[in-house]
Amino acid sequence: MEATGILKLRVILDKDNAEKLILPSRPNSVQALIDEIKSRLNFTFDFRLQFHDPDFDNALCNLVKIEDLPAIASVKVVRLVELDRISTSTDDTILQTDSTDTIDSPERVSRWPEVFIVPPFSYEVEHVLREGNAAFDKDGKVVTLTRDQKHNILETMGEEIYKLKAYPSTTQIGKAAEALVRKHPCLKERNSDTGWEGWKNSLRYKMGNQRKKMAKAGIMDVAVNAGKRSRTNPDGASPRANIKRPRRGEVNFLPSYPSGETRESLETRRLEMVEEFKKTSAERDIPLIHQHMMRTFALRREEIVTTSPPVSELKDRWPALFHETQLIGLDKKRKTGRVGERMEQLLLAHGKQDKNDIYATRTAALAGLPMYLKEDSSEIFKTCKDEIEFYEATIALVADVDEEEVPGGVPFSPRQVFIVLEDQVVMTHHSWTDALVCLFGLIYALHLSYPEKCTGFFEFIQVVLLKLDDERKQLKPKLQTLKNELV
Repeated sequence: MEATGILKLRVILDKDNAEKLILPSRPNSVQALIDEIKSRLNFTFDFRLQFHDPDFDNALCNLVKIEDLPAIASVKVVRLVELDRISTSTDDTILQTDSTDTIDSPERVSRWPEVFIVPPFSYEVEHVLREGNAAFDKDGKVVTLTRDQKHNILETMGEEIYKLKAYPSTTQIGKAAEALVRKHPCLKERNSDTGWEGWKNSLRYKMGNQRKKMAKAGIMDVAVNAGKRSRTNPDGASPRANIKRPRRGEVNFLPSYPSGETRESLETRRLEMVEEFKKTSAERDIPLIHQHMMRTFALRREEIVTTSPPVSELKDRWPALFHETQLIGLDKKRKTGRVGERMEQLLLAHGKQDKNDIYATRTAALAGLPMYLKEDSSEIFKTCKDEIEFYEATIALVADVDEEEVPGGVPFSPRQVFIVLEDQVVMTHHSWTDALVCLFGLIYALHLSYPEKCTGFFEFIQVVLLKLDDERKQLKPKLQTLKNELV
């Protein structure tokens, strides 16, 4: 079927949230529609679609053929979950499961949107705002809210912000306040340069109260920071000391355990995976490992974030986390998760995807980036002439080469490349760029800091190539200039 006609969609996210989406033409396939929805609504997760089928009294049916979708329709997003938001598929197997069947903890489903969507308020407040907006359009009169009405607005906005982020930046809170006043101009402040500065400050304090409430309820991503100094706990740590929160735009930084699971049950799953990795590759139960890795994601993140165990201990406890298929297979079959969607720009250097020696071009570009930034990469990118098991380095890529000297420490044809974390080799690969992808994935998965002398290099990969930015990081001038040139 040809892509013809305007398509008007109500995209249902959950029972309380839906987005209006108008497409200038009908996509050629269901997958093309999914890709368009992902792009327009800034989704970072995989999903399938259901639609209200008029042939069955508008009951929900899976959308299989794009021709079945009416020109004006409601479609429901049914989220798919992957192992740690990263594909663990091999060349022969792709495993996907509906979130309703596997993981039903209250995880976030999307990153902060380009435009904040103001939620509906109570019936009373919606009526007051509707009348107030009409009066504002007529004579510029702003509305006067009662204390309870303002509380309802702040409470509802705070809950909506928390769904997206527990620790939003000042910029993001400002965008939410701006969106509120744009939708309801009768709330505009007369004595404010922006018209919403007071709302911004109120929302900032509301988010603090929201985190306290969620921490008391046991929500992990804020409960981890509970117990700080207060009037009831004068001997606690400073409220601003060692706050554990996303550093690089992670969506699910510290999720709660899946429903029905306990630390003990998740530990049992972890031990079963350890036993599987004692077997040969051919004997391992890959579907079992996949399922267990999905279910134990919250336990793994809790260990990594709260206790920061040594890499050697993590490798013993979570051997699947260091398996190549979890880190290098990001784009072999499909792009998944925020990292998977953007990692293609690095994987283009892989020789199997190269028809015009783009591998060498991209390798040279990445190797030359530290030089452009005037950073010393000699402690990160190293070479050797023999196979190694240990190497004195906190974080490094060590290439096994024949040459006496390799410019920038980055070879184009290494025998193999060793990924070193905390003085030991944790993985090996035959491609330098693929090893770099694995190293970056490990830094994310293990919540490690970037190498001090090469922070600009890794920030370039994070912010410019992968677009993993929580709007807190101020880019170095050279990186900002380079980013502007690449836009």
